[in-house]
This record gives sequence, C-alpha cells and structure tokens, in this order.
Amino acid sequence: MENETLNCYGCGGSFAREELQYRPFGKGAYRKNAFYCPVCNEKQKKKETLTAAKSSFRNSLPTRPATAQLRPSLWNK
Repeated sequence: MENETLNCYGCGGSFAREELQYRPFGKGAYRKNAFYCPVCNEKQKKKETLTAAKSSFRNSLPTRPATAQLRPSLWNK
C-alpha cells in the first residue's frame, strides 16, 4: 500500500502522514484540518501557550485603574 503524503500547514513541506500531527482549528462549519510537522507542531504549541497566558493575564487585571474606581467623577470621561 502506498504511503499517503501530506503538506505541513506551517512550513509547507511534504511528509508522510505518520510523521504529521493533526490539529483542527476553527469552530463549527469553519473548522479546518491542519497537519503539522514535529518542528511546526512545537512552534504552534508555544504560540497557543503564549496566547493563553496573555489572555489570562488580561482577564486578571481590573477593568478600571484603582484611582478611577474611587472617584466617580472620572467614570464619565
């Protein structure tokens, strides 16, 4: 049986299917199939980790600075 070759979604290189990691992305009808080589897969993992860290840090900050929370006159500016 012939080996199936697919292209890496990150670098575009041609690899055997067994060497690539499958990572779907998107939601619902917009979901796409992406296959990454081991090098690009590690890069993608690092990107996702960094994005999650940025998001959690942003969500941990208060919506207004502490001084503005104490002075209602600043709320309408």
